[in-house]
Parts: sequence; C-alpha cells; structure tokens
Amino acid sequence: MENAFDKILKDGEKKGYFRVLSDGAKIEYLPSGHKENLHDPEEKVRAEYYFDLLEKYHYPVKRIELETEMPDRTPERYADIVIYEDDGKKKPYIVVECKKDGISDAEFEQATKQAIANARVLHAPLAICVAGNTRRAMETAEWNANEPEKATITDIPISYGKIEEFRYKKGDPDWDLKVLDKSELKRALEKSHNTLWAGGKRNPTVAFDELCKIIFVKIRDEKRGRKTGDYYDFQIKTHEKAESVYKRLDAIYQEAKQKDPEVFKESLKIDPEELYTVVGHLQSVSLNKTDLDTKGVAFEQFMEDFFKVSTTTDTRM
Repeated sequence: MENAFDKILKDGEKKGYFRVLSDGAKIEYLPSGHKENLHDPEEKVRAEYYFDLLEKYHYPVKRIELETEMPDRTPERYADIVIYEDDGKKKPYIVVECKKDGISDAEFEQATKQAIANARVLHAPLAICVAGNTRRAMETAEWNANEPEKATITDIPISYGKIEEFRYKKGDPDWDLKVLDKSELKRALEKSHNTLWAGGKRNPTVAFDELCKIIFVKIRDEKRGRKTGDYYDFQIKTHEKAESVYKRLDAIYQEAKQKDPEVFKESLKIDPEELYTVVGHLQSVSLNKTDLDTKGVAFEQFMEDFFKVSTTTDTRM
C-alpha cells in the first residue's frame, strides 16, 4: 500500500514541483535545481512541507528559496526554506526550519528558537518550525522565549493573507484533519507519550493513563456535530495561552465524564503546558477517520515500545 509520503512524491513529480532521482535516493527541487539526499529524515520533512507550501498555502514557486545563507554568520548557517514577498527575492516573508519527525520537545523548542533567530537576521515577519505533524508558527517581532504563546499563531497565512484565529476545520479539502498511516500515527503517539512521561519525571503508566484521557477528548471533539467549515476545538488558537487550551479541552472531558462516569473516573492530572504541547502533536490529525487496521497496528507497535520503557523504568526504581 502506498504511504502518504510516496503519494506526495508521485503527485509532486506530476505537477513539476520536484524530481526523484537515483531510484529514490535524491530529490531535485524545481525550478531551482537544488538537490538533496532523500534518505535524510529531515529532507523528507522539507519535501513534504515544500509540497504543502505550493498546494495548500498557494505560494508561488519562484518566490521560494532553499538553503538560504544567513549573512554575517560564522560558522555558516542556512535557513531550510525562505518564502519571499517579491519575485526578486529581496523581501523575506516566512523562514522555515525543518526537523525530522519524532524529535524531543527540548529539540523542538531549540529548533523554534533557531527559526526565530534566522527570521530576525533576514528581517522576515514570520517563522515556522516543522517536525512532521508538529508545527509552530510565530510572529518574529512578538517572540519572547519566556512567553512563546504571545508570538505563536495558529499557522502561517495562506498566500500572504491574514493570520487566522483557528486553522483546522471540518470538511475543508485542505484544512480538515489528516488521516495518518501506521508509522505516522505511531510517531504521534510516541511524541505525545514522551511529553507526558517527561523523560522519567512521571511514571510511564501514569503518562499512558493521561494520554488515554487526551485521546478520548480528541476523538470526542472530532465526533461532535459540526457543519462544514466549523472549526475543531482540539487545536491551538493564535496567541492562545496554555491555560485557555486546557480550560476548553477540560470542559469537553468533564462533560463526557458526567454523561458516562464509568469511562474515566479521575480528572486530568497534567499541567496546562503539557496539554498545550500534546495538542501541538495531535491537532492536525484525525484519530476518528484513521481506519481500524491502521489504528490497531500503530497502537500495537506503540504498546510494544511502551512496555519496554515501562519495564526498564520499573527496574531502575
């Protein structure tokens, strides 16, 4: 069965966005002719996002540059993708930092700071860090490392448009929730669990219990009665604080508890900041629409790894 990334490569070649060379070993981005190693996990993330920039965000290919060198930087540093406001590529608009899917939360935070640093050097008003389905878009001028939510926006604008309050909405061909393949879903579960496990600060079984509660809220939100074009609640709004996200999603959880108190008897036992991070991992994906076979295999593989971690942790205690 063709996975999601292979489909992107095939569609991208048909549309003339890039060419796959050397039996899938390299990718050539068009029309620039820039070539990279496609076996690099970060390159796969960049290729997928490059495709999205053209297809879903509708930015003109002639205004997109790869590997933009940062001026006056020693050692040399490059931005993965820069989108410009003009055909002459004189006015940077969005700076993109790409990282492989599955990096730790700490690595992702460092990558967001790198994206902001590059955007400041280039005087670009917007920056985004992309690590698979985990993404954070930011307003450069508003960035403060101590209060990142103040600069965080729901997503970059579509085709130089306005910054929206929400992004993901029901029935939209581009912005409805994404159905994942087995490997993507497994990584999403692993990232979410690792956030809650917090590198051993929380018992892995307790982290798993909290993840189950969040998944329950996520699926319940997806199943809520909505009209086409209505936004989902399980996402981070522009400039939204962690406490606001927590309050909105906890309300869904508490409502479900009242209707069926036997499902989950305890309240959420995580910090707003932890829930905010997990929502960032899961907000773009559909757990409800992903088919049962995919979910079954992904959860089985995740549980195998989970029990390995759990057993190792218990042995150390």
